[in-house]
Amino acid sequence: MLPTSIIGSLPRPAWHTAQLGRRSFLEAMVNARWREQYEDAVSTHLRAQEVAGLDICTDGDAHYDEEIGGWSWQSYPLTHMAGLSQEVALTPPTVANASPPRGMILHDQLEARVLPRITGPLGPGDLQYSAMWKVAQRLTRQPVKFGTIMPELLAAAVHDDYYKDPVERVWGFSEAINQELNALADAGCPVIQLEEPQIHMVPARGKPFGRLEIPELVKIFNNTVKGLRGKTEVWCHTCWGNPAQQRIFRDIQSYRPTLESLNEVDADALTFETCSSGPGDLKAIGEVIKDKKVVIGVIDHHTLQVE
Repeated sequence: MLPTSIIGSLPRPAWHTAQLGRRSFLEAMVNARWREQYEDAVSTHLRAQEVAGLDICTDGDAHYDEEIGGWSWQSYPLTHMAGLSQEVALTPPTVANASPPRGMILHDQLEARVLPRITGPLGPGDLQYSAMWKVAQRLTRQPVKFGTIMPELLAAAVHDDYYKDPVERVWGFSEAINQELNALADAGCPVIQLEEPQIHMVPARGKPFGRLEIPELVKIFNNTVKGLRGKTEVWCHTCWGNPAQQRIFRDIQSYRPTLESLNEVDADALTFETCSSGPGDLKAIGEVIKDKKVVIGVIDHHTLQVE
């Protein structure tokens, strides 16, 4: 039998109106209204997955606030890690090939990038992933997977007054996230997912910061997960970008140019978007990926149509 799961996020219930903001998760859990809404949302997400028969569940990323285009995926770490300012400002991205036109969700998302600046050495700060995972795991008998964004994407989102260059900044994020993920694994989390290493994106979007080659991106991934394997199962999640059910690329992209490099990441499982982008890469994936579990995306989340 093939086990089933989702990548992570689920739609936020309309009644889940409490916002975490810049408070720490544990601080917010002291507030009766926020705690009730958060735990009810996590329970709802878990029950929906159990009813659907999923084998590996997530908490639906219920700690994310209701931000444009799922922006909390990036903004949550940046507003809770150590080494960033308390003040925030509109922050144009430091890496972008083109600005999406008005009418695309990414246009609105770029105008909503109100973020702190890096002012000192990066650290886990108040990420508190272990506490979030524990809330979900005690509400279900199914194993609960926990995921987080990759360092190179965080490094591209903020302005920096501390590190000498963007590559040094990426490695700073990598070390900080690695500390947090090891604490999460030590707490007992059975599956930890690293989301969107830019390895497969290089042929389509170019090198991050114009400098990070694919082999160095592999090294960054492996540094971010060092010490995890053996304590937990590590998943490497890749897709082609789906903010608010919109595509990033007009044309269908292919994993084939980077499969050999993806095979080098220090992960137990690799996930691939193969429904909305078509099954054209399946044969190549099966031929190249030999020593890892292959996780195949079979739902097109660009549509609300029930399959």
